[in-house]
This record gives sequence, structure tokens and C-alpha cells, in this order.
Amino acid sequence: MIHEAYEEFFGKSSERELVITYGRLRGYNAAIRMSPSRIEVRASRQWKEVSPEIQKGLVQVLFARLFKVKQKTVSMDLYHHFVRSLPKVMPKKHNHPVLEESFNRVNEQLFGGLMQRPNLRLGKGINRLGTYEYTSDTVRIAEYLLEYPELMDYVMYHELLHKKHQYKEGVQRTTHHSAKFREDEARFPRAAELEKELQKLVQRQKGGWFW
Repeated sequence: MIHEAYEEFFGKSSERELVITYGRLRGYNAAIRMSPSRIEVRASRQWKEVSPEIQKGLVQVLFARLFKVKQKTVSMDLYHHFVRSLPKVMPKKHNHPVLEESFNRVNEQLFGGLMQRPNLRLGKGINRLGTYEYTSDTVRIAEYLLEYPELMDYVMYHELLHKKHQYKEGVQRTTHHSAKFREDEARFPRAAELEKELQKLVQRQKGGWFW
């Protein structure tokens, strides 16, 4: 499959050895690395159950990132369609009581209670206040935000907007923050003020000064 993916993407056979392995990665994550003689793709075990055409799309997306090639294929389109469908079917195994309260507040106030709860987990970083993982339907919120409910809710809202709007894959770049995304983001009460407060909070967490 990986050889077919390469030949379809580049129009020729690879001079390097091509290898794909399946192991312990979260959700439907995957990674790629290259040495002078070898290109290796590592994918989570879940990918073994996915059709070869979609797996080819995954590999080609990784090729595009590795070689910085602006190209699209039918298999890549199938891959993106598959990833966008994952939040509807991924099991919800992870939760956190405080994050769930935040999710419920945001869901009721800004999504009319219609948002399906994703997996909710804490993050350990300082700069990364929150993330949304499409492949596992997981929102991660920095642990230190638990002490700041309004800021936590704002970050939660931002990440849930990723779940709502997902992303648009273009030939040149992937868009995660569309104009509609930014328009919805501004609906959060005091959004501009909270952005500044988050910046100050990050600086305090780093132990630095903020002017």
C-alpha cells in the first residue's frame, strides 16, 4: 500500500525503502520520518482496520508535509472525509468533572445544548492553553486554567469551535480558523478582554513580566 501511495503521489518509484508500522499512538494519529535510505510511517493500530484507499490518503498527506509538496489526490480527499467523520463515532472514554462543568456551561450558552460532548482531558503545558484532536474527538485544556473558570470556558469554547467547523484542506495550506470560525469566536462575552487576560496569565505562569 505504501509503495502504491508513493507512486501515485510522485509518479515514480521511491529510491528509499518504504515502511509502514502500526503501534501505540493515540486515536488515529500517525507520523513520518525520513533517513538517507528509508522513509517510515508509524500509524496507530486503529488504522489497520481502515480501507487501503483511505490509508493511502493518510500516507500521501504525510508525504505532502514531509516534502512540502502542494498536491491533492482522490485518496487524500477520502482521508480528509474520514477524519472529519471521526468525531461522530469515536468512543467517549475520557472525562474530567471540572472540564465537564465548563463544557456544559459553554454548550448551553453558546451551542444551544446541541454539541455532543467530546473526550475531555487535562493538558500539562503552559503555552498550549487548549487543543482539539480531530482523530480522537478530544479537547485538552491546560490544567492551570482550572483555577480560572471564565478563561477556561473561553478556551473550551475555542476548542469546541474546532469540533464544529473542523478544517478546510487546500492545496497550499490547511485552514483551521476560517472567517466563520473567527466570527463565532467573537460571540463569546468579553472575548477581546479575555484574550489579553490569557496572555498575561501565560506570562505569569512562565514567571516573567508582562507590560
